[in-house]
Amino acid sequence: MDMASSNEDTVGARTANRRRVPALALLLPLLLSVLAPAILVAPAAAQEPEPEVNPEDIWSYDYAHQIFPWAISNNDQLQFRAYHDYDSMKLRMEYLADRNPDILSFQEGLIGGVNARGDEMKADDYKGWYYNNPSPWVKITADVTGGDCHAFVGDCGNYADRPDIMLVGVHHAREWMSYEVPMFFLETLVFYYGQAGIDNDGDGLVDEDPWDGIDNDGDCGRLNASAQDSNNDGVACGPGDLGVDEDFSEQFITDMVNTREIYLIPMLNVDGNIYDREEYCDYPAWETCYRSGWRKNLRDNTVTGVTPIPDIDEEVDEGCDGVDLNRNFQFEWGAPLGATGPLFPGMCYAGGVNNDVYNGPVDTVDNDEDGKINEDHVDGKDDDADGLVDEDWMGGNSEPETKFIQDLTEMNDDDGDGSSEFKATLTWHSFSELVLWPWGHCTDCTTPDDEYLIYHGQVMAAMTNYAPMQSSDLYPTTGDFCDWHYGVHNSYCYTVEIGNAFHEFPEDIAHTAVRNVGLPFYMVEMADDPKYRAIVGIENTTHSQWLVPPDEIDVPTKGDIPIGFCLDTTFPYTTNLTRTHLSWRFVEPTRQQDDFGPTEWVEVPWKMAPFEETEDFCVLLDGSNGTLLSADVPFPNTLVGKIQYRATLGTTSGAFPFTYPSLEMGGNYYEFGVPYRAGFGSAILAVLMFAFIATMVWGGLGYTLRAMFDDERDVLALPPDMKDREGV
Repeated sequence: MDMASSNEDTVGARTANRRRVPALALLLPLLLSVLAPAILVAPAAAQEPEPEVNPEDIWSYDYAHQIFPWAISNNDQLQFRAYHDYDSMKLRMEYLADRNPDILSFQEGLIGGVNARGDEMKADDYKGWYYNNPSPWVKITADVTGGDCHAFVGDCGNYADRPDIMLVGVHHAREWMSYEVPMFFLETLVFYYGQAGIDNDGDGLVDEDPWDGIDNDGDCGRLNASAQDSNNDGVACGPGDLGVDEDFSEQFITDMVNTREIYLIPMLNVDGNIYDREEYCDYPAWETCYRSGWRKNLRDNTVTGVTPIPDIDEEVDEGCDGVDLNRNFQFEWGAPLGATGPLFPGMCYAGGVNNDVYNGPVDTVDNDEDGKINEDHVDGKDDDADGLVDEDWMGGNSEPETKFIQDLTEMNDDDGDGSSEFKATLTWHSFSELVLWPWGHCTDCTTPDDEYLIYHGQVMAAMTNYAPMQSSDLYPTTGDFCDWHYGVHNSYCYTVEIGNAFHEFPEDIAHTAVRNVGLPFYMVEMADDPKYRAIVGIENTTHSQWLVPPDEIDVPTKGDIPIGFCLDTTFPYTTNLTRTHLSWRFVEPTRQQDDFGPTEWVEVPWKMAPFEETEDFCVLLDGSNGTLLSADVPFPNTLVGKIQYRATLGTTSGAFPFTYPSLEMGGNYYEFGVPYRAGFGSAILAVLMFAFIATMVWGGLGYTLRAMFDDERDVLALPPDMKDREGV
């Protein structure tokens, strides 16, 4: 190869290389775009796990550690880390009544007098046999010192238009959680009454998770798996766990207190509870009597056989003394049902059968003076066909505690119609995690209201993850509190069996109370008309109705502002303004108040505007047709600010209130802004006014300028000596 040829080849190669470089440069971005994802993706085993979310990452320290706001953190009894005893419970009830006299009054037993049965009763008749303590209780309602006062009961705050509810704990002495839960209910109610929009868990939201047993806002589900079952019941993010039902509506609590009369009896069986704590179980009871303990009251059942022979033994005979209070109510009292009652009604002997559920002595009085005894026991029927019903009972209501319940129930007649005001009742027991309803005295039987009793029972079971059932499905009982309340007074009555032991460990008190606190509030709400509340719940009537939201409000240029409500045509609303109305209020936020919410505006009073039916139709949330109601808000044209509004409905049967919007729809109320709407006058008057002002201003200015520059006239405002000096 010659030199020239070699040079040509070299030059050609270099030329080719120069041509290839731009091509590679063009391909390089494409190669990088293809290879980059593969380079950046790390092997699966090397990926960083998602960071764990702990309670304090979501909520406030106090909520994450279950520190309740009504007491300092180291007060174990008020923080529900230690049990109350009778004395501390009573002192706390007295303290709360003293500090909240507008809604709370403290009572013990009853004053007495002639009861509904014509018997003369004294205050001592309601004191325990042994320690001589009456049952302490509180009356809860707005303006509790107003209304009517009952001399027999000893309470005021009785209003014919407010439904009543009775809540009772400790029928059985050893069931300590059955007074801790009502005390937790009392603390919650008193602390949050009159407030609104509280961020209970410190997550920046309010009222987003009401009492229903569901983690509505999903915050519990965000926790790492090990933290989702904080109450250790085996159910992640279930009732009682942190993040479930933690942000309820304070406005709801306030509404309930303002429209109900609540009779709360945390400890009915004071005698028995003291004995269980101080004598029967060695300290600590949760270790020595976890699932045992003293059950009854302390009636002396000594049988000497001959009278008078003195009873020289004044100590409690644990073999026979005492009566099971939840077998001592008169309805269907005394039937020998083996495992749940004494073999022979009214008989108790040491070492005998079923002494633990001894139901009290047989009544030997001829109550109707017809020469017969016990021929017409309490069952709602005229057993002896004499025209009287239940007038000569076999036994029951023989104890101070059950007489107290009997007379408190039967003397509570606010409207004077001769019947008890208690339409709903709840009694706490332990244990087994159950929600029970009548009947208890018979198997394979149902009440006339079975469908509706089942509905409420299933709702409360879902709220707690408890098992719902008719009481007799667990085991049959006679002389039961709920059978008596429903059978005699037609009160929807429920028994809640709390927890898993009679004496729960102290570390389980708080979360067990939290798990159960929604139930009494539910009962308080449905106490106005339990049957109708069940009907609308089954048919989903009230959940399909809706209040027109702010983005659909058409604010007119002047005059009243109409606000609509879409009503189910089957809903029997009353036209009584105090029951059915649009509540509204006007607020004028300053620049510093732009972020104010329910908490800050709670002191601004609400006004009422009546709803009127229109001829227009609307579409309910379930897709069916509804009737449009409309309320006019009388709002001046000259005001600028915000209108907050909500709807309240009542029924012709007395159920009240049904409030909108619900928490799911938007919280305590809706809100919209109102601009300045006052007119600025007519166009002609505006032109004339402009012409007048222009004439005065420009005319005056022209006159002034002319005077200033007129050489033939005096200079305006020039002093006389200067005029002479200038030769003017």
